[in-house]
Amino acid sequence: MPSLEQPAVAVGPGPRWFRLGLAGLAAVYYAALTHHPPDVSWLRPAVFFTEATSLFPRASSFALEYRLEVWPCGRRWEPIDPSPYFPIEPDDKESRLQRLGYFYERNHTVMRALDAYVSARHAAGVDDGAPGRIGGIRLFKVVRPFPEAGEPVERYHFHPTGPVPPEQRRDIYYAPGPERKRRCQGS
Repeated sequence: MPSLEQPAVAVGPGPRWFRLGLAGLAAVYYAALTHHPPDVSWLRPAVFFTEATSLFPRASSFALEYRLEVWPCGRRWEPIDPSPYFPIEPDDKESRLQRLGYFYERNHTVMRALDAYVSARHAAGVDDGAPGRIGGIRLFKVVRPFPEAGEPVERYHFHPTGPVPPEQRRDIYYAPGPERKRRCQGS
């Protein structure tokens, strides 16, 4: 039976100095979780164990989707279905067109090669939904914001010719006017 003068209190492991040291270490770790230490070589182990709370600190708040349009000679830009040109995983985010757009959107050499590829394949008879000859392509990306936390999320479906709100559209590349004119001569 406990004494009336001295109540029974639970005591942590080890001596008092050890318990205070653990409390200090916990406070330093908490501070490192909220304010990440600089990434210098001698602090890399600490950086590794404190980045767990911010796995994606600069994560996107939007989804990207890349689409193609063509310039049929004598007409205006028209959307096409890119699946005949990129048949591997054509209807999802792992399509080669989506990867190409994501990784090479700023590489003008790759964009010109894409233009030449699509134009040559279309001239060879690939059915992409655009009638007749084409003068070139236009690649653009659709920037869709994610819904707010708690709102329903729609399942992803790729609609290559569906409407795009103007505020979500970003043009990346288009075949230059002289090149379109050259390809359309005689049509």
